[in-house]
Amino acid sequence: MALIHALQLWPRAPWAALAPTLGASPTALAQRWARLRAAGMAWITAYPEYGELSGGAMVALVEMNCAPGAVDDVARRLERTHRVHNIEHAARGLDLLLTVSASSFGELSALLLDELPKLPGVASLHSHIGTKRHIEGNQWQLDALDRAQREAILQGGRAERDRPSEPIYLRSKVFAPLVSELAHDGRATAAELAERLDRPTSTVRRQLTALLRSRALRLRCEVAQLHTRWPIAVIWWCRLPNSALPAAVSRLREDSRVRLCMSVTGSANLVVNAWTADMGDLMNMQDNLERLLPAGGIVNSSVILRTRKRVGWLMHPDGRCTGEVIPLPGPAADTPA
Repeated sequence: MALIHALQLWPRAPWAALAPTLGASPTALAQRWARLRAAGMAWITAYPEYGELSGGAMVALVEMNCAPGAVDDVARRLERTHRVHNIEHAARGLDLLLTVSASSFGELSALLLDELPKLPGVASLHSHIGTKRHIEGNQWQLDALDRAQREAILQGGRAERDRPSEPIYLRSKVFAPLVSELAHDGRATAAELAERLDRPTSTVRRQLTALLRSRALRLRCEVAQLHTRWPIAVIWWCRLPNSALPAAVSRLREDSRVRLCMSVTGSANLVVNAWTADMGDLMNMQDNLERLLPAGGIVNSSVILRTRKRVGWLMHPDGRCTGEVIPLPGPAADTPA
């Protein structure tokens, strides 16, 4: 868990840089990571940064109901769709909860109106367009390291993060293959990438440096949720005045269980997703949320029974990743098949 926590802070940290803080040799750390990754317990992926650097890309949450007996067939089709980031089975009178993206409002409209509803077996869907992400999953961390260890690792990665950024086009012939390979293995070295892409190592090293400095790509260390101390995921749909939003978000940032906080359109204008220890912990967090929000601020809630796909990665029922990833599209990706 300490190793995973360290890689959440600095995903591409050299093993030699982590060794003093974690009290193990670089070789031992590399071997531990290889075992964790092979078992599907932890993995590092990469995906396009959405927002100002992504050319206006948009995200939406989709509540989907399927025809009787069609849930698995629909989910299998959605697993292969690049624009579907997450697929979750929810306990709240709906079959699937999806996170989807598109490069523009027009493409998002086409996805929600013309593509998803026409998939065989889809009975209905209800969409919530994301307007602003306040907290997201890559900011969530384990609690395996103490403050001094965290600061030491952050200090090591600070020089890398503070390098000047230069804009690049993620879907170009130069960078798109790199993005796809890093989605499968966010720690892949320049030499490994060069071998897979049949390019000179020196060329790939320059391209990789430019890609990482651009800040157009987000690296993320994930962990098998059911094997952590927080196996129960829950999502709350909330309603509050816009004037109260900054204070609410500020308070939510203080709760380490929060994985996602996003403003959305619709009768509920704020979505909060969290990982909790058990049902008692879940209800305790809901009590805190009710005190934070105006009366009646929680419009609805749902426990996530199973995650089928997370940030492009296909998942086993026990929360481990299968090792197969459907890379998320960049801002100019083609419409999904």
